[in-house]
Amino acid sequence: MLLSLGVICLVCAALLASVNAVTAARIAQVQQEKTQHAIALVVPAFEGAPVDTAVVIDGREFAVHKAMKAGRVVGYAVESSTVGFGGPIDIMVGFEPDGAIYSTAVISHCETPGLGAKMTDEESHFRTQFKGKNPAEYRLVVGDGGDVDAITASTITSRAFTSAVRQAYNVFLAAKGETPDAITSATPVAGEGGSDE
Repeated sequence: MLLSLGVICLVCAALLASVNAVTAARIAQVQQEKTQHAIALVVPAFEGAPVDTAVVIDGREFAVHKAMKAGRVVGYAVESSTVGFGGPIDIMVGFEPDGAIYSTAVISHCETPGLGAKMTDEESHFRTQFKGKNPAEYRLVVGDGGDVDAITASTITSRAFTSAVRQAYNVFLAAKGETPDAITSATPVAGEGGSDE
């Protein structure tokens, strides 16, 4: 019995490794296409390919994509991630050179359909409320005196998404060579969380 189970496990592991080897390139290509699409959604119109750089904050590396037009930067697309109610949430946040949020896009998530997954709706109030706001003045916090309105019945998702936007703002400032002011809304808020999805 032990021998037969061991052989079955080895065969399954070999099959999974083979499938992974065959599909790894395609998965990477699809992920790259999603990233490029998200960049185009969150920054103003630009020319050519974005200039990709990396910013390290607290030992964590973040991708920053500078969108250029006529030799000048017209926007910054920052990849950010956090953990929501159902698992990881990966987003792209676009900033204008002055720090105002141009737009946001969800790259991937595991949130509950009909509840937290509503964050993917580009025209929802939850997503549009970030557009044009400068996090130096707009308090990126859900509830507790913050300026962000949550998705109904999805407090955890809303707080996670907002935390990822705040994190992206910190990365944006670092990419520009600035440091976030400890008093601004860009500083992560301790104890953010929620009890409902």
